[in-house]
Amino acid sequence: MAYRSLRPFDVEVRDGYRVSLRDVVPDDGDLIELGFDRLSKRSRFFRFMVAKKRLTGREVEQFAALNTADHTAFGALCMRASRAQAVGIARYIRTSGEHHAAEIAITVVDAFQNRGVGTLLLGVLAKVAKAHGITEFLALVAKENDAIQHLLRELGGTEETQGDPEGSISLPIYQDPQNYPDGKAGIYVRRAYALTKLTTV
Repeated sequence: MAYRSLRPFDVEVRDGYRVSLRDVVPDDGDLIELGFDRLSKRSRFFRFMVAKKRLTGREVEQFAALNTADHTAFGALCMRASRAQAVGIARYIRTSGEHHAAEIAITVVDAFQNRGVGTLLLGVLAKVAKAHGITEFLALVAKENDAIQHLLRELGGTEETQGDPEGSISLPIYQDPQNYPDGKAGIYVRRAYALTKLTTV
């Protein structure tokens, strides 16, 4: 299946900040490293499930790889002092055993958490994944990460496994955003669906 890329767009999040959302591209390695440097130890653990001081060159290369229908990543950027700063990143990787499902990871730098950036990224990720035949997200979530657990459950996610240090949550992906539950998270996902436009093939 050919990949349909995201048309970049700007959106205002809580507290009046404007962020730009677009595909991650191979030239984004420096931005990915800068974004990692702006994560607290806690946020790094929530993302990687281990204490991590830095990204390896191999990891940066993988995280900035060209998007495909099976492995896609989007970044959120904020312009400050005429310079783009990494705000967040979200990706899905289609599972090898179940073609309809994909594992996801969403990371937002600490200074931009609790502004709706993560929920918007999730909404964009869902609409793009659905366009490529994916109907279910699987998220490995640290047991202490109450915020992401609450978000996924508010959107209809269900716990698949529970363990230490992480558990697995399954989230259905809908073609029609109105099928997501009502509430703050649902509003943000519907907004993301409306703003997300894909290139035609």
